[in-house]
Amino acid sequence: MLQGNSTKTRFSVLLLKLLKLLYPQGNVHRFEEAIQLIARQTFNSTDKSSKFIYPGITHKPWYESDDYKDLKFVSDTLKKGFSDIENEWLAYLSSGHSIVPRYKPSEIFGETLKDKDENWKYYLIWRQGKFTEAALSLFPKTVNIVSKLKPFLYPFAGEVVFIVMEPGVVLPPHTDDINISLTCHLGIKTPEGCGIKVKGETRSWARGETLFFDNSFIHEAWNKGQENRVVLLLDLYHPELTKIEKNLLQLALKYFNLIGVEGGYNGTQDSQYLKKLLKNLK
Repeated sequence: MLQGNSTKTRFSVLLLKLLKLLYPQGNVHRFEEAIQLIARQTFNSTDKSSKFIYPGITHKPWYESDDYKDLKFVSDTLKKGFSDIENEWLAYLSSGHSIVPRYKPSEIFGETLKDKDENWKYYLIWRQGKFTEAALSLFPKTVNIVSKLKPFLYPFAGEVVFIVMEPGVVLPPHTDDINISLTCHLGIKTPEGCGIKVKGETRSWARGETLFFDNSFIHEAWNKGQENRVVLLLDLYHPELTKIEKNLLQLALKYFNLIGVEGGYNGTQDSQYLKKLLKNLK
């Protein structure tokens, strides 16, 4: 348990009340409601679901770039810089460098995918607020383009990464546990026979075009074509979150461990602290 829980609780309650008073447009009340929802899920023995839907923001499977100015800026920036991104990726392939597996799919989705473990690969550009040294060296123009998008990147367990899906790979239906981020795909190599389905709606990638979706919905992807499918993936904040909410969520991550290693809702490490906070928020 964290030390000084009573002091931390009083400070947290006062801070939330002050922020709600000073910044009524900051939607601090949504964060307060989120804490209450998390507490109920954590302490209600009849509700063991790890799913967490942040209150008050749009929750739908697919988003269009014109839905929000943030998404349009992201899409326009990636499209404008597409030639540089694509050329650096092709130069990387011709250099003979190896592509590091992101993870073993069989460890996530079961032994039936064990023979496909080496067919799902990635190259990490950015994670948790930092560019990799390799990216700075091998993809300088891509790094420069992504740098323009930093205010929109999801910093908790978010990534910017080139993902390669080889022919024959089929990722089964799966979901993440929280809806405060969106996934953006920029199509780089998009052969026929590839697709992604989110909550029952199937779409395909196109070279130089973006797709935006909420991975808290059940989604799956496949490559039934004859060539590799390559996308640049970016994890983004949900565009309806205010700056204050983003800051509060970062504090929640630090003090409550609300977000797990892979970005999903992970309960709390300090249940007594959360109980006191919930009691004082009523």
